[in-house]
Amino acid sequence: MNSVVTSRIRSALRQVLSEDARDTIKRLQHLHKGPETSRTRRLFEAAKLTPAFLEDQELHRLQERYRALPEYGYDEQSLEVQGNKRAAQILALPGFARAGSVLEVGCWDGMVSCGLQRAGKFTTAIDRHSEGFDVRARAAGVTLREMDAEALQLPDESFDGVFSYDTFEHVARPDRVLAECIRVTRKGGYIYLNFGPLYMSAFGEHAYRSITVPYCQHLFSQPALSRYAIDHHLNPLDPAGINRWTLRDYRELWKRFSDVVSVERNTECLDISHLDLIREYPSCFRSKSDSFDEFTVAGIRIVFNKIA
Repeated sequence: MNSVVTSRIRSALRQVLSEDARDTIKRLQHLHKGPETSRTRRLFEAAKLTPAFLEDQELHRLQERYRALPEYGYDEQSLEVQGNKRAAQILALPGFARAGSVLEVGCWDGMVSCGLQRAGKFTTAIDRHSEGFDVRARAAGVTLREMDAEALQLPDESFDGVFSYDTFEHVARPDRVLAECIRVTRKGGYIYLNFGPLYMSAFGEHAYRSITVPYCQHLFSQPALSRYAIDHHLNPLDPAGINRWTLRDYRELWKRFSDVVSVERNTECLDISHLDLIREYPSCFRSKSDSFDEFTVAGIRIVFNKIA
């Protein structure tokens, strides 16, 4: 293995471990039980079910109140840095350091697989489309296969580890994709899923490049959001690109597979940065769910061990 590449992977791994040591999750969990969150929860639980949506004219006022999120870096350097960082995260997980063969589900640019391939893993990456695949991943030796994650054209128990970043909130049938991930993992192997934002969370509509309002999917109807994007010449919304699964749906999904996989780690990542909107318009949220957690858990990081 190239010594420079090895050094980069080790450097990224040290960064990950350092970040874990001062993990912001603990701070967020503390805030999740803090006075502002508790007050918001009480207002939510006491709210009426109407009105379920705000009037359309409120959308422009709120749009001006919230700035667009920073753009994700798609330049060559950013993709490599992100790929190395995520590869280091994978290597730090239970079982993956020892894994010889690894599968990435929903790879797109493939730079995470690239980092793992450079670290000595035999890596296969799948995606429904190949146009985003980075030439550096191909040059490193990553095997790219075009296929649907719901029907993997791969043999049973053919990988020591399977992982996926930011895919499970998009696929139409997460249950089918998880079943396929389990099928192609060898007994004793590991599966790692890291995804978000979940649909019910602040940016779960995945419309933030057009509609900058957090929780816009709960505050306004879908027709209102689409009309606003068209009228203001913004990028069109893509409702078909997200599956609208809730936190409760995923929690139930993990239970359904408890006879074949055990949960080694499960982190529900919080985002409580926009509780002001829940306090301001509690009925819009209470009419969508009776669970406050649905609106504050933005992502999931979970590790499974295949036991049967």
